Amino acid sequence: MKTLGTTKISYEIEELLDSSENYLIIVSPYLKLNNRLKVKLSDAFKKVEHIYWIYRENELKNQELIWLKSFHNLNIFSIKNLHSKIYVNQEFAIITSMNLYEYSQINNHEIGVKLELNEDRNEYLNILNEVRIILESEYDDTTISNIIESFENYYMGSLFWYLTDNYSFRSYNSGSPKLYKFLCDKAREIIDFKDYELYQDKTAVLRTTNLGKERYEKLKKHLIKIAN
Repeated sequence: MKTLGTTKISYEIEELLDSSENYLIIVSPYLKLNNRLKVKLSDAFKKVEHIYWIYRENELKNQELIWLKSFHNLNIFSIKNLHSKIYVNQEFAIITSMNLYEYSQINNHEIGVKLELNEDRNEYLNILNEVRIILESEYDDTTISNIIESFENYYMGSLFWYLTDNYSFRSYNSGSPKLYKFLCDKAREIIDFKDYELYQDKTAVLRTTNLGKERYEKLKKHLIKIAN
């Protein structure tokens, strides 16, 4: 976990937008963008598969709402009395006092924390759960629940233990680090993993990597075939 000051928060929010791929969650009661951040958001919206924008009821101007609704993959939710500021993608989460509000970025003394999935898994999932509570307090929407569930059921470590508990692989000992590396080598021949899903030396897939149901089932099917 990293503590962030005003300037660093703005930088990390831009980094979050740039690195977003699978999903992007923005919880910000107020919105007033400078031109740079608006371009960054537009770029993210065009490439990210699922986007969830949660704002405070009656606090978005009509022109801002029209702009947001122009992106077909953007799900917009208004929440009464919302005061949380949370930014999340598939890699990390930021909790901060800063809105997506130009005045805050320039004039206010803000503070925040950044949590990375690979290093702060439990805290990251706790943040997702808090967003889920905010959303489901007013909407019959389970999208955040589905994201959380995907982490619980479809990560690489879970697949590894399923395979080693049910199958044997050559002369490797069940559950051994060498077997994990062997299965990761085979997995990387089947799936084109992103750098953030691998260990720093790129030799194996992180056990906390969220495969999602489709990749999980695909790898399970292929890796069972190479079992003894």
